[in-house]
Amino acid sequence: MKFDKHILYPQVRNWRRIALYVLLGGIIGGLYGAVHDQISYTVSPEYFTAFKFYQFHYADFGLPNRVFVGIIGFLATWWVGALAGWFLARIRFNSDNLSTARRDIWRGFLIVLYCAVLALFIGGIVGYIRVNYYPLTEFMGWENELSGDVLQRFAVVGIIHNTSYIGGVVGLITATVLLRLKMKRSE
Repeated sequence: MKFDKHILYPQVRNWRRIALYVLLGGIIGGLYGAVHDQISYTVSPEYFTAFKFYQFHYADFGLPNRVFVGIIGFLATWWVGALAGWFLARIRFNSDNLSTARRDIWRGFLIVLYCAVLALFIGGIVGYIRVNYYPLTEFMGWENELSGDVLQRFAVVGIIHNTSYIGGVVGLITATVLLRLKMKRSE
């Protein structure tokens, strides 16, 4: 029996084109994260000063907090966009028909972005409902440092961040499924 080396790693055609979309996806994902974290910082600066600033201490260059927040957002999300670029470009450039590839990949990026933004708003709504009507058991431990409204805003931002990642994953799955279906129809 002959060993197929592509079981361990898939053969990549058009790797230069794919690499370009991985890079573009990383930039788009990072910029989304930078803007997202500016919104989050407005809701709860303490989420960053008590948590994220320590988590990303290696990226603290002594710049103003808002700039550091943008750096944190970029570093926390660039990889989601890069993965989206990888999967979308891999699917799309697996075909010899390259005439509509760019448009299809950009549509995929928009689906991922739309789902992430939608999840941000859903996370905000769920977060505000959650902190006002249910105990904050998963945020206990923070009550030693934060209390009252500050802890509630901290919890809302934590929920927003988690749902945004879920939204990005849902968007990526949706975009890849739609792209695969389109590719199958065009065969």
